[in-house]
Amino acid sequence: MMIATDLDMREYGRELAKTLSPSDWVAINGPLGAGKTVLCAGILAGLGFEGEVASPSYAIVHSYDPPEVLVAVAHVDLYRLDNIDDLDELGLIAERSDRVTLVEWAERFGGGYVQPSHLIDIVPQADGSRILTLKMDNDDTRN
Repeated sequence: MMIATDLDMREYGRELAKTLSPSDWVAINGPLGAGKTVLCAGILAGLGFEGEVASPSYAIVHSYDPPEVLVAVAHVDLYRLDNIDDLDELGLIAERSDRVTLVEWAERFGGGYVQPSHLIDIVPQADGSRILTLKMDNDDTRN
């Protein structure tokens, strides 16, 4: 799928949010500036969050809980983690069943850690647009 602007990326996230359920693990991959956090902001907006969404790159995890969202969400950024053992310390798997987990930079450790329900790859283009590919755990790939 071609995403032309940040506004389009947010809108795609809002629509994707309608398909998510507690325990879904959304792995989001792409280089710096690809729009991973913009996509997460759209997903959170689609789940009812009305505030600003910042990248959790320094905090590693930002949590959003009802009533500010319809379902609990963990927004995770793996960019600064050094090894997969750090993920266990965050307790991401233990709490997975009752929330949606959005994981930026999932390619760093996510594939060896958990099988995502949704795998999103974002590839920036020279004109500023992005190609987004969504693969769901039922092997349904959408471009």
